[in-house]
This record gives sequence, C-alpha cells and structure tokens, in this order.
Amino acid sequence: MDDDQRAIATAIGAAVRTARKEAGLTLREVAVKSGLSQPFLSQTENGHAVPSVMNLHRLAQSLGTTAHSLLAQGERTPSSLVRAGEGRTFELAHDSVIRFCSTGSRTMEPNEITAAPHSEAGEHTEHAGEEFIHVLEGSVEVEVGLDEHHVLHVGDTLLYTSTIPHRWFNRTAAVARFLIVSSPPSF
Repeated sequence: MDDDQRAIATAIGAAVRTARKEAGLTLREVAVKSGLSQPFLSQTENGHAVPSVMNLHRLAQSLGTTAHSLLAQGERTPSSLVRAGEGRTFELAHDSVIRFCSTGSRTMEPNEITAAPHSEAGEHTEHAGEEFIHVLEGSVEVEVGLDEHHVLHVGDTLLYTSTIPHRWFNRTAAVARFLIVSSPPSF
C-alpha cells in the first residue's frame, strides 16, 4: 500500500467508524446489514483494508449514508475548486478510475470516470435521484434497466432516473472519459 492508498484507507476507516457510532450500530450489526464480514469491517475501520466500490456502497447503505459522504473530507464550503490533474481518486474495477470533481458535502455529486479499454462498472447500481452522463473522450455504453442501451460518443449526454438499475461499459480498445453527475450524491 503506497502513501496515497494508506491515506485513503485511513480516511475511509475513520469515516466508517464515525458513521457506525453515530448510527448506534455494532460491527456485527453492520456486517449483517451489509453482507460484509465482521473481520473485514474491522480491518476497514482500522485503515488496513479499502472496500471495493460496490462494497463501499453496501457499507454506506447499511450505515444510512452514501459512499460519497464516507469519502468526502472537510465541511461544506460555498464553493469547491478542483483543478485539472487534482482531486481525490478511487480505483474502480478493471483499472478504471473515478476522480471526485468536488470537495466536501454537496447536494449533487460530479465525478469524472476514466474507463480503461474493455472495462465496465460491474454490477448494476440503483439509488435515489437522477444521474447525468457527458462523454469527454472515447465512447461509453450505458445500460438503464433491462431495455435501454445507449452508446454515447464525445459530446453526447444522457439523463436518467437512477432508481432504475444501471451501469456503464467501455467496449472499445480505447480509453473513455466521461462525467457522471448524481443528485443527490450516491457514491
């Protein structure tokens, strides 16, 4: 684990412990609610393990919060500036990366995804609110429910109700880069 990964693991662990205590839950109760093992949750809280994106979502839901809230650092400020090449990142499946395009707690969540060739989001997700996608580079396929499949290219946008199970794919041999904005925050 390098220094950045250690810092992320420590920050996530502290946030999980705080959220669990605020919810008045034991590790055992969180394990049952989230479907994650109690030893893994203990390692997470102690900064020795970083949950996958899907496990972070499950963990956040069991704590009555969002993954974004667990990852957010600092208090809400009137503005949030994240310069190009900066911002916290989190590795998704298949060497794809999410970059958080805002800091602190917000009512919407703008994130930039850099999707490696032949990668995908993994499992379908669903959450309250709406989600907006804007493609910056390459192309991405978005599946919304069982019947909707959209191939988006540079400049294309898609807005959908995020209570419907959804996920993205990069089925090409090139990197895809796109913005996903969720309201309210879901990550």
